[in-house]
Amino acid sequence: MFLPPSFLDTLRDKIPLSTLIGKKVKLTRRGHEYTGLCPFHKEKTASFTINDEKGFYHCFGCGAHGDIFTYLVEAEKMPFMEAVEHLASMAGVKMPEVSPDQKRMESERTGMTAIMEEACRFFQNQLFGLGGVRAKNYLIKRGISGNVAKQFRLGYAPNGSALTQHLEAKGFDLKQCQKLGLVAKSQDGTRFHDYFYDRVMFPILDRRKRVIGFGGRMMEKGEPKYLNSPETALFHKGEQLYALPHAIDTIRKENRAILVEGYMDVIALHSAGFTGAVAPLGTALTENQIKILWQSCDEPLICFDGDGAGRKASLRALYRALPILTAGKSLRFVSLPDPYDPDDMIRKKSPEAFRQVLAESQTLADLLWQDLRATYPVDTPERQALFEKKVNETISKIQDAGVRAYYQNDFKNRIWRLFHTKNKTHKPPKTQPIHTPVQGVQDIRMMLAYVISYPEIGEAFLDDLSAIRIPDKSLKTLLGDISVLMTEQADITPDELKEALGENTISDLKLELEMVQKSAKTDDEVRHILSCMMTESKRKILEAEIHEKTDSYFKNPSPEVWESIKVLKKEIEKLCESE
Repeated sequence: MFLPPSFLDTLRDKIPLSTLIGKKVKLTRRGHEYTGLCPFHKEKTASFTINDEKGFYHCFGCGAHGDIFTYLVEAEKMPFMEAVEHLASMAGVKMPEVSPDQKRMESERTGMTAIMEEACRFFQNQLFGLGGVRAKNYLIKRGISGNVAKQFRLGYAPNGSALTQHLEAKGFDLKQCQKLGLVAKSQDGTRFHDYFYDRVMFPILDRRKRVIGFGGRMMEKGEPKYLNSPETALFHKGEQLYALPHAIDTIRKENRAILVEGYMDVIALHSAGFTGAVAPLGTALTENQIKILWQSCDEPLICFDGDGAGRKASLRALYRALPILTAGKSLRFVSLPDPYDPDDMIRKKSPEAFRQVLAESQTLADLLWQDLRATYPVDTPERQALFEKKVNETISKIQDAGVRAYYQNDFKNRIWRLFHTKNKTHKPPKTQPIHTPVQGVQDIRMMLAYVISYPEIGEAFLDDLSAIRIPDKSLKTLLGDISVLMTEQADITPDELKEALGENTISDLKLELEMVQKSAKTDDEVRHILSCMMTESKRKILEAEIHEKTDSYFKNPSPEVWESIKVLKKEIEKLCESE
């Protein structure tokens, strides 16, 4: 149904967000804004903010953002039109008149979803009927129980034209069914027959859990192994993710999505407790699919198969995401042993083994560096120059200026270390300081930049900063100098602090200080940013320690190392609980 933008604006104007959300969330007014505990994820410290004047909410913890309509759709799980009707009722406003064309289009869409729903029920009945014995046995062999099959509405498409006959008997127009990819015409054009046959069927649902397409898998060897619905008025492969309606709550709660290649991988992971698993629909990962994941989590895990094809698919995802990276939004990559896929890891190894490889995921930056190093040798000066040129060309594709600047700085440091590791006596020029990208160190650099720029606020965080295990000696020294200066002069200004620290130190943090100065923040925002970065930095450093100790444990297993890993994991759990 078409809704005039002016009508939606009227509802936004008549119903303050704080009034709507305040019915479910306890809000505290702070100036022009309201704060409260986020309704989209569990937290103990309020990071959810509502601005009635601007008409939006934002959570600094999980990134949830939207207006009155988004809130009802995402938090209350209302279909969009139901949300609009609910808000119109609250505001005492009549819904707009619908034109005949709009009514016809809405009716057609309703009719199409009714056909897809009927087809789904037919496939389900076939699976659990006498004709579905072979399909049921196949699923059992793959570790899929009857309950899981019902949860995901799995079905079976029999041989012949049983679905075509069923839909025709129900009174559905077979030409419409053909447009939806359920039936096809014979080569001579005289009759209709089923599009899917002798396949296990996986219904594809939209956000409102309506059936919009199907994926069919062969049970024996043959090609194509998977057959998906064609593009239709309901179904656009590049804009959907398989099992997203089943996974969305877990993704938001854990701030983690696991993207795998196939339907069977998704179901195997859900069965094993990894209920944040989703999959693209038989095509390479698209920008739209990445953005859909970013709406609910910050760094989705790409966990494609461990074979050569899976590794290539991961790299395609990397280069697809690179231009659209934004602050706090990226991908992480899981490397499975060849030739395992996620389903194999669960069935042939164990859920714990899969959990371990997830914990060892690598950042997008690390995989990008690894790919560039593998592609361009650096054994001669000319090849070194080419390598550096290709690195810069690749990073220039990042559209976000802030993210691009950090990548340029990070990769400049990596290149310097790569080219100078053999010459231990050579030191980098003072004008281009080199920072080893240790886990959590970049957050510490940003925190120090905030402390220098806002000393009256930063002073309260010095004790917590000092308690962090900082791997970088120069940053440790800098923190000590700042603490001494701020203790000696309680009301020291940012300019006085910079002058006392010296030009070399300030130039070392030039990029971070510029970023802080460019983004004007209120005092409350600075406190919130420092608090969040403190927690995140502690988590990253703990994770790095766990990774190192895990490597050590696998090389030389010992109870002491294992106990130390458990202690570190408990520290991370405490951090998460305190958020």
